[in-house]
Amino acid sequence: MKVALVFEDWRDKDHKSVYSTMKGIDLSMGDFHSGATFEAEIELDKEQEADLKQSLEEGYIPVFYVSKNHI
Repeated sequence: MKVALVFEDWRDKDHKSVYSTMKGIDLSMGDFHSGATFEAEIELDKEQEADLKQSLEEGYIPVFYVSKNHI
């Protein structure tokens, strides 16, 4: 399923936003800033895709993060 990944925020190891810190400001000066959008594709089976599409149509917004274990 093709999706748009919309960058939300930088967070620390405790999942707390660093947006208002000096490092957060530095991180947000590049391509990865709040609202930056990237084209992507995720692999889903038909049931997962139907569930995700229904939730999106109902106005719910899923939030994902990138794990260094898989890149």
